[in-house]
Amino acid sequence: MPAIDIKDTRLLDAGEANVVSKCNHKFRVILVEKKQEKIKIKKRKEYIYYAIVSRLNNPSDSSAIYEFYHQRQTIENFFKESKNPFNSSKMPSQKFRANEAYLNLITIAYNCFGIFKKTICQKSGRENLLVQLRIS
Repeated sequence: MPAIDIKDTRLLDAGEANVVSKCNHKFRVILVEKKQEKIKIKKRKEYIYYAIVSRLNNPSDSSAIYEFYHQRQTIENFFKESKNPFNSSKMPSQKFRANEAYLNLITIAYNCFGIFKKTICQKSGRENLLVQLRIS
């Protein structure tokens, strides 16, 4: 089982295995070791480990399967974050243009929130967050 390294991520193709006991089909198992971004939080592990279990029809290499699921996770995470905290699951109006303007404002708020998380929260750490925001 050769390992593949992709930008702070190591993929180990475990091959096919019977993952579910009552299922006759074999699933492709790819083990992932990913280095986390450095954040000044105590007791944070340097790497996270998880497995990708797939039954895609086309036999691809492990890096192609990882990229496919990574893109899918990114899109699903965007929809989850945009629907829940910004309440975009409920449209405020019956009119198309009003809902379009509302979703544009939500997109701007989402991007501002993402910039805030990356620039202030992750770089400064928890202890310096209040100093950065100048909250007393």
